[in-house]
Amino acid sequence: MKMSNKLKYDFELVGDFSNKIMVAIHGWQGNRESMKPLVNSLNENNVGWYFLEAPYETVNGSNKFSWSYETSKGVWEEEKPRFLLNDFFESLFNKHISTDIFVMGFSQGGLVCLDYIAFLSQPLGGIFSIAGFSRNPKEQMSRFHICQKHTPFLLAHGKDDEKVPASASLHIYEQLINQGANAELLLYNGKHKIGIECLRKIKKTIQN
Repeated sequence: MKMSNKLKYDFELVGDFSNKIMVAIHGWQGNRESMKPLVNSLNENNVGWYFLEAPYETVNGSNKFSWSYETSKGVWEEEKPRFLLNDFFESLFNKHISTDIFVMGFSQGGLVCLDYIAFLSQPLGGIFSIAGFSRNPKEQMSRFHICQKHTPFLLAHGKDDEKVPASASLHIYEQLINQGANAELLLYNGKHKIGIECLRKIKKTIQN
């Protein structure tokens, strides 16, 4: 599968200055345009938005991207995207106070939040996994870096999600709580989409 050697993103400033930073991570077969409607939906001023684009194009020329791909049955290539994400966040931490940075991921983007962002070594302002899941749901594994112990985690999921069952978020939420994380579970009426209740919770977290 074709891979970009650099993490591509768009930046959009809402307001006069970026008091807070939101990093938006799209799902499977999305691109950096996929999460842009959330700017108007969230309607929060003075936020700098980074819209990331996954490095693997699912079909050449399709403009649809993925954060991983299956190299063999049950084995996923995820290391190269981790390196790209690490470089991106190191650069971001050099520009902004880490607790002013919030990360939102939808579907496969939620997986990125749960399996990578939660392990960043600087505390964030919030981690929001929407319709997300984990490829490492084992009970015994640590679910976050110790510096994220007080970071607000939101796991939001449509009750009738036909692509990723809500039980995927419930399972990780229970692990986070058992390990002492500051986690909240929000189940809302709907399918594989971002619910308005979820956006209200995110908005409130950013404003705190």
